[in-house]
Amino acid sequence: MISEIKKFPKYACQCCGSECKLVETLIDDEFYWNNNEKRYEPNRFTDMFEHTGNNRCGECGKKWTGA
Repeated sequence: MISEIKKFPKYACQCCGSECKLVETLIDDEFYWNNNEKRYEPNRFTDMFEHTGNNRCGECGKKWTGA
Protein backbone atom coordinates (compact mmCIF):
# COMPACT_ATOMS: atom_id res chain seq x y z
CA MET A 1 0.00 0.00 0.00
CA ILE A 2 1.33 3.39 -0.98
CA SER A 3 0.24 6.31 1.15
CA GLU A 4 0.82 9.86 0.09
CA ILE A 5 1.41 12.65 2.58
CA LYS A 6 -0.33 15.84 1.52
CA LYS A 7 0.91 19.20 2.71
CA PHE A 8 -1.49 22.11 2.86
CA PRO A 9 -0.69 25.77 3.53
CA LYS A 10 -0.62 26.47 7.28
CA TYR A 11 -3.67 28.77 7.02
CA ALA A 12 -5.80 26.02 5.38
CA CYS A 13 -7.64 23.09 6.99
CA GLN A 14 -5.01 20.45 7.62
CA CYS A 15 -7.57 17.67 7.06
CA CYS A 16 -8.81 18.57 3.58
CA GLY A 17 -6.95 21.73 2.45
CA SER A 18 -10.02 23.98 2.37
CA GLU A 19 -9.52 27.69 3.03
CA CYS A 20 -13.16 28.12 4.12
CA LYS A 21 -13.33 28.54 7.91
CA LEU A 22 -16.66 28.76 9.76
CA VAL A 23 -16.56 30.81 12.97
CA GLU A 24 -19.36 30.41 15.52
CA THR A 25 -20.60 33.65 17.09
CA LEU A 26 -23.40 34.81 19.34
CA ILE A 27 -25.19 37.86 17.93
CA ASP A 28 -27.41 40.23 19.91
CA ASP A 29 -30.17 41.57 17.66
CA GLU A 30 -33.14 43.62 18.81
CA PHE A 31 -36.74 42.58 18.12
CA TYR A 32 -40.00 44.30 18.99
CA TRP A 33 -43.58 43.07 19.24
CA ASN A 34 -45.80 44.05 16.31
CA ASN A 35 -49.30 44.05 17.78
CA ASN A 36 -50.99 44.21 14.35
CA GLU A 37 -49.13 41.15 13.03
CA LYS A 38 -48.96 39.42 16.44
CA ARG A 39 -45.29 38.54 16.06
CA TYR A 40 -41.79 39.76 16.85
CA GLU A 41 -40.06 41.70 14.09
CA PRO A 42 -36.48 42.89 13.85
CA ASN A 43 -35.95 46.47 14.96
CA ARG A 44 -32.51 46.66 13.44
CA PHE A 45 -29.60 44.30 13.03
CA THR A 46 -26.44 45.03 14.93
CA ASP A 47 -22.85 44.03 14.47
CA MET A 48 -22.47 43.28 18.17
CA PHE A 49 -21.28 39.71 18.41
CA GLU A 50 -19.18 37.51 20.64
CA HIS A 51 -16.91 34.75 19.37
CA THR A 52 -17.62 31.42 21.10
CA GLY A 53 -14.21 29.94 20.35
CA ASN A 54 -15.69 27.22 18.12
CA ASN A 55 -14.28 27.03 14.58
CA ARG A 56 -14.81 24.33 11.97
CA CYS A 57 -13.97 23.69 8.37
CA GLY A 58 -16.58 24.80 5.86
CA GLU A 59 -15.82 21.81 3.61
CA CYS A 60 -15.26 18.73 5.77
CA GLY A 61 -16.91 20.01 8.97
CA LYS A 62 -14.05 18.93 11.24
CA LYS A 63 -12.60 21.14 13.97
CA TRP A 64 -10.45 23.86 12.35
CA THR A 65 -6.80 22.87 12.26
CA GLY A 66 -5.36 25.74 10.23
CA ALA A 67 -3.52 28.73 11.63
